[in-house]
Amino acid sequence: MTWSERTLGRVPTRAERVRARRARQASQVEFLRSTARRKPRPKARPRRRFDFALPGELGVEVSVSALPLPRFKTRLLTVVLLGLSIWGLNDVMRATSFRVGEAAVMGASLFTPAQIRSLAAVEGEPVFLVDPQEVHSQLMRQAEVESARVSVRWPNQVRIQVKERRPVVAWIEDGKTWWLSADGVAFLEHGDWPGLIRVESSGRALEINDDPTSPAIVPDVIDTAIALASLVPQADRLFFDRGQGLGFRDPGGWLVYFGTSGDMAQKFRLYQTLRESLTAIGRPVTQVSVADPTAPYYR
Repeated sequence: MTWSERTLGRVPTRAERVRARRARQASQVEFLRSTARRKPRPKARPRRRFDFALPGELGVEVSVSALPLPRFKTRLLTVVLLGLSIWGLNDVMRATSFRVGEAAVMGASLFTPAQIRSLAAVEGEPVFLVDPQEVHSQLMRQAEVESARVSVRWPNQVRIQVKERRPVVAWIEDGKTWWLSADGVAFLEHGDWPGLIRVESSGRALEINDDPTSPAIVPDVIDTAIALASLVPQADRLFFDRGQGLGFRDPGGWLVYFGTSGDMAQKFRLYQTLRESLTAIGRPVTQVSVADPTAPYYR
């Protein structure tokens, strides 16, 4: 009850008392909001001052304010360092002193050093962008290459050491000559190679697929050709038939086949005995086979 109400003798109702109480609460809330404490602003950084003492006879003193020094933030410093790094990297990339010249090639006989360099494709590249493993993989895709080693040396040198497959057989098939290594891998001929055993195939025998390093023929055939050529050095070439195997043309004019496996020396002795018998009876012969030494035959 207010003072005026007491003076006038008027008694307020309950609803009026509730409205009055709510009005007082709202005014208190508004007062608190209006008097809410604001966050103080950070104080300005005080300037440094320097005092210089002048000679005593002048009797004065001068105060000079220091000049404000610029404050570089971390982001600005990062941008500057990044720009300097990009500029330095670009300068190094364009420098000729870091570009690969002529790669050093060792161990190549089938390929010329120029062909190896062409396969490696590193000439003129920045030395720090040359991937030795990638160059090695490129060289190992060639059938002629058995193994390779690639090394990079600072500032612009690349060394390539290769070990090539040695051809032992010159295989003539469908008018094309293939060179075969001891493991049966085939690759096209590279000029002249001394000591090759020439084999002429009567049909398609080599399996040339998309992987040039996979064997085109089983290595047993190569071993048989080497053994047979050592027994008949006078033969200028051997012949191959898928059913009869390897053989040669006898001075008598017929073909004799020895198969593709087994003891070639034993088969050759058996053939010499059979040849003496055929010569003795004087019958014309077109073909002899000792591929199966237990059942030799002639035609």
